[in-house]
Amino acid sequence: MRYKIIICFVSVFTALTAAADGDLDGKIRVLLAGDSTVQDADHERTPDWGWGQVLPRFFDDGVEVLNIAGAGRSTRTFIEEGRWDSLLSMTRAGDYVFIQFGHNDPKEGNKYASPADYRRNLELFVDEVRERGANPVLVTPVTRRRFDDEGNVPFTHGVYPGVVRDVAEAKQVPLADLKTKSRRILMEHGVEDSKRIYLHLAPGENPIRPDGLADDTHFSEYGAMLMAGVIADFIRTEGLSPLDAHLTEP
Repeated sequence: MRYKIIICFVSVFTALTAAADGDLDGKIRVLLAGDSTVQDADHERTPDWGWGQVLPRFFDDGVEVLNIAGAGRSTRTFIEEGRWDSLLSMTRAGDYVFIQFGHNDPKEGNKYASPADYRRNLELFVDEVRERGANPVLVTPVTRRRFDDEGNVPFTHGVYPGVVRDVAEAKQVPLADLKTKSRRILMEHGVEDSKRIYLHLAPGENPIRPDGLADDTHFSEYGAMLMAGVIADFIRTEGLSPLDAHLTEP
């Protein structure tokens, strides 16, 4: 009897330890750090969609996506507001952490991070994710919808996407080049059809923006699905194991 009690205690202790470590569910976790183009948007307040909001549709039940991205955040404010510390507190060994900034870092004011500070912040993110035994993935910022007179899409965000590439190379981190891929998607859709990727709403189409909207930065649900699809394809082609084994068709 005493032997059985000891075995029972050990089994319960092991189960509780596993639950505390988050291993009991057996799921692979993806954590997202970024801005409004990534975030889970509140559709009672805004009609836009982040690609991170629809990313779970590309996985089976073996993957859990935790989206910590927030509208208007730069690497600087993500740190200053404690969002990065919050993400780290949830990060466990084996997780994947996708990091996409660059829309707001170039903006003057309290969001601004110089290219040098931007690089240091990205390096910090990579180092601290690795310290927890997790896997960082850097993502270049999504291209805004801009067409020149010849129907081409100029590159946006200045030097910041290049900084992401430099950090990825220096730190040997997987790089999802969403900037280049999203530009290609825009070019394939063309000037008019690309409007449905972003938030182009006619007056009366959406009660949140009854006067209509022409927004070439934030996504419609269709656009968010396209961008999340780019991330899913990247996971597959890069062979990010075991995450890639859980990809499905949305």
